[in-house]
Amino acid sequence: MGIGNWELGIGNWELGIGNWELGIGNWELGIGNWELNFELISSTPNP
Repeated sequence: MGIGNWELGIGNWELGIGNWELGIGNWELGIGNWELNFELISSTPNP
C-alpha cells in the first residue's frame, strides 16, 4: 500500500514544481512515510 501512496506523492511532487521550494519540505516528509511503509513491507512475510 505504501507504493500506492508513493505514486500519489509523485503527482503532488509535479504540482510542487510550481512551489518547488515548498515541495522540498513535503518531499522530505514523504521520505519518512516511505521508510515506514518499507518497514511494514519488510516485516510482512512473503507467501
